[in-house]
Amino acid sequence: MKIIRREYVDDSQLEELISDPILRQILARRGLKTESDVNCSLSDIHHYKDLLDIDKASSIIAASIENGEGILVAGDYDVDGITGTALGVRGLYDLGAKKVSYFVPSRYEGGYGISKTAVDAALEDGIKLIVTVDNGVSCKESIEYAKSRGLKVVITDHHEVPENLPLADAIVDPKRKGDTFPSKNLCGAGVLFYVLVATRAILRDKGFYNSIGYIPRIGRFLDLVSLGTIGDVMVLDSNNRKLVKYGFNRIKNGECLVGIKALASSCKVNLEGINATSIAFDLCPRLNAPGRIKLEKNPAVSLMLTDDEQEAMAIARELDMCNKRRGDYERVFLKEATEDAQSQKGNCAIVLYRPNWLVGLGGLIASRIKEMFSVPTFVFSGDGEELLGSARSVPGFSMVKILKAMDEKCPNLLSRYGGHAMAAGASIKKDSLETFRQMFNEIAKECLGNPTEDEILSDGELPSNYQNLAFARDLEAFGPWGNGFEEPCFDGKFTVESVSLVVSRHLRFVLRGEDGSTMRAIKLRATANEKQITENTQVRVVYNVGVSHYMRSERLEIRILNIEPV
Repeated sequence: MKIIRREYVDDSQLEELISDPILRQILARRGLKTESDVNCSLSDIHHYKDLLDIDKASSIIAASIENGEGILVAGDYDVDGITGTALGVRGLYDLGAKKVSYFVPSRYEGGYGISKTAVDAALEDGIKLIVTVDNGVSCKESIEYAKSRGLKVVITDHHEVPENLPLADAIVDPKRKGDTFPSKNLCGAGVLFYVLVATRAILRDKGFYNSIGYIPRIGRFLDLVSLGTIGDVMVLDSNNRKLVKYGFNRIKNGECLVGIKALASSCKVNLEGINATSIAFDLCPRLNAPGRIKLEKNPAVSLMLTDDEQEAMAIARELDMCNKRRGDYERVFLKEATEDAQSQKGNCAIVLYRPNWLVGLGGLIASRIKEMFSVPTFVFSGDGEELLGSARSVPGFSMVKILKAMDEKCPNLLSRYGGHAMAAGASIKKDSLETFRQMFNEIAKECLGNPTEDEILSDGELPSNYQNLAFARDLEAFGPWGNGFEEPCFDGKFTVESVSLVVSRHLRFVLRGEDGSTMRAIKLRATANEKQITENTQVRVVYNVGVSHYMRSERLEIRILNIEPV
């Protein structure tokens, strides 16, 4: 473990806003400079006007709503796609649409994005307009097929944009060339949120809502956008933090969807203490689980669409069972993957393949192997001639850009690819696996050099008088923390006064600091080496300071990220 302490930065611009010097320095290090940054208010989000094609997209949707046309929301099977689909259905109905249906593909039947089969089904159902969410820019063939059959198509997406775009009626994606929207980090649901807001503005200005006496509030669906943003591990830039914080506040106040309440209840997450960690590690895995295992019907969207509490609890229990099945598969596959990865230890990248691995678990396995070995990792599966792969990367190694470079260097290697900097997917021919592995490792070596030990960025030592509930509440109030706005962590040397094992997985410590003060802390999912730590051992510890909201009561919770003997 190599600890790198963050450098001191000038925080004078925050002196009038934040009196506490440690808190002020933490926030300044993460780029906060203005009152707007500190307040993190929804009223300060970027305006939709700078999104390329949004005028065209919103005009088309508004016209369809005015004409009472059938609209299909075409989503995806991950958390962002699921929440985006629910946002589309709920938002369009709120805006005045008369008929809205949805399509979410199966990872195992038809795969990613809108398909020709889905287009044919939409035509039979009388649909006139397709609105995609979290997909579309790479679905050139099926979208042009939809256009050839007389359908209107509005794409809302956030993935990297190919050079040849589909011939849709409008394409809203902040990553498009020429797009001047200041934030390129919106999730798919976030992009659709902006499109719906723009659509509402058109209908409002036309007097569409005069007869009902109120204007729909699209902001009430930001609980969905917050789940999509965290679930897709989007960078929490200034704009995303404002969207997510508003969504979190709705959840904490119990103003969220019935389905979110049921999901939180099923995994014993208190709404009052909801944060990026509880969403990422408790709620999102359950929403993702049906899409990862071979399930005939995905109930996750239904959970986000129901307003019936009993139905929501029943679906939430079903998702919990799906997640347990997913966990059983994952444990077996991860053991196999870890064994296979050992033979590539020391490489700058790892590429794994077994035909029995479920495609839907490839990303999870890649993520775990990447964490173990600290190198970009690709995991392939499939027993046919074409292998499907999921990748997870490390900072400084943009996965989608690397795949693009590989495709240009060896045009016949990749059948298709797409994704983000830190997570991507690709398909290759089975007989190309070794070529892919060699080329991927060579490029990783050029970009990253040789693997080094894990580096942890710390905010330094935390005085013992700050290890209390009041400071933890202050940190919580200035969230949300997450990717790109990392939760503060601290480091220090301690002596182990006591250590105990909890349910065979976790360790509870009482640690004595160099000033004689004691600190109670927990290490979740302790490693075999960590379980060897005994009383009176001197250790170096990296930890977070947070608030536990268990059983509607608040208490200090210090979570150990890394611990090792000095």
